[in-house]
Amino acid sequence: MTNNTETPKKVKTKKSLSLITWLIIIVGIIATIVIWLMAKPPITVVKNTAPSGFSVQGVAINQTSGYVDYNNLATNGIDFTYLRATSGVTFADDGYQASYDRAQGAHLKVGSIQVYDASVDAATQAQYFIDKVGNNIGQLPIAIYVTNDQIATKSSKERLAVLIQSLSTHYNRDIVIYTTPNVQQQLNQVIKKTKYWLIADNTDNRATANQFIQYSEDHTIGKGLKAVKMPTSVFNGTRQQFKEIK
Repeated sequence: MTNNTETPKKVKTKKSLSLITWLIIIVGIIATIVIWLMAKPPITVVKNTAPSGFSVQGVAINQTSGYVDYNNLATNGIDFTYLRATSGVTFADDGYQASYDRAQGAHLKVGSIQVYDASVDAATQAQYFIDKVGNNIGQLPIAIYVTNDQIATKSSKERLAVLIQSLSTHYNRDIVIYTTPNVQQQLNQVIKKTKYWLIADNTDNRATANQFIQYSEDHTIGKGLKAVKMPTSVFNGTRQQFKEIK
């Protein structure tokens, strides 16, 4: 009888110990998960804000930019990209179409850049751009990049005016002159209706003639390993006006 009465007590003690052990294990697991979740940094999408007073910004891309992750740009506050397509009649970016497709795929508005060459007549330059780019000019005004040395004479300014008219007529699209304040001042008396994409190191000149303003040559976009430096510009208007431009 003695053996029979002691056996149930031992079994009960083992069951109690087993239950306590499992409770300790479960509590330990829960505590570990809670600590891990609290220590893990939150997953966020980094949004670079545009300069004060502006809501839309974008970048300028050329062949020296290398491979560009347009989705990375789109998730870091970039709304549009301009791609350099041609220069005079001597250069066409062979990566233009691939960049164009990837930028479109990232849902960025796209624009094309033609570099003006005063040594070539306007009709030839316009046709070269048309042949190389076709209808893949995006949704933004066509940009013509102009440097100071290309407008040294009256005839070079007039040739630029003809190029602007030729491309605008062919594509039924507005043109914007991508240049510095110095060149803008020299062109004001010759080309009066075309708007500008002003190259500066600030956003101070917000005159309505400046449709875009490049405020940094090497603005940092993104953070960490995906951070890139690029020429960055703002659209000089509201987000609604940006949707409506062409």
